Amino acid sequence: MFELDPHIHSIASGHGTYDTVADLAKKASSVGLKAIGITDHGPATMCSSRASYFRSLTYAPKKRCGVTLFYGVELNIMDKKGSVDLSDDILENLDYAIISMHKPNYKSNSAEENTFAYINAMRHPHVKIVGHPEDVKFPIDFEALIVAAKHFGVAIEINNHSLSPEGYRGDVRKNVKTILKLCEKHACPVVLSSDSHGVQQVGNFEYALELINGFNFPKELILNYSLERFKSFIKK
Repeated sequence: MFELDPHIHSIASGHGTYDTVADLAKKASSVGLKAIGITDHGPATMCSSRASYFRSLTYAPKKRCGVTLFYGVELNIMDKKGSVDLSDDILENLDYAIISMHKPNYKSNSAEENTFAYINAMRHPHVKIVGHPEDVKFPIDFEALIVAAKHFGVAIEINNHSLSPEGYRGDVRKNVKTILKLCEKHACPVVLSSDSHGVQQVGNFEYALELINGFNFPKELILNYSLERFKSFIKK
């Protein structure tokens, strides 16, 4: 039984849902989760919340409906230098950050430059998850990425939405299989996420779990099984 879903979006992301944090907590409770991560898109995403929203999250309730709430952000990587769209003084007060590449904020470059951007972005101590690196629009040197993630104490996301029939990141199964093999090789932890925009897919890891089980991937490398282990990981 998984205890948390670390990558979920509320109405504050500006697209995909009108659901509030309270709605998400209610859904998480109904599907048996102990915790969720509210990780709305950074301010560079069109129509997403401004920096003031993320600054105010430090005052938000830490628990709703019996569910522990982590307040984070899905940062946009802005350039090959690994620049992101929130300042350090805001990030240090969030529980963790996910780093991701999204069009039109990041222009796809060579695999070498994309990998360089990811590695530079994960140097920030509050970055704890690499978001949907399987996206075919942004080629990456997966081994270099995972070696760096292991070094910096960052987990690799296995994104359920990317693998679902509704996914829009291309045919990512081959990339996810490569990622899993390399994470096992380098003992790099992973997190399964729904990447749900609103309540609909909260706690749904169906397609990610199918691949994980097919690989007989080591359970000890999957952070979702233990809320306490996830807490320890993001506090390192």
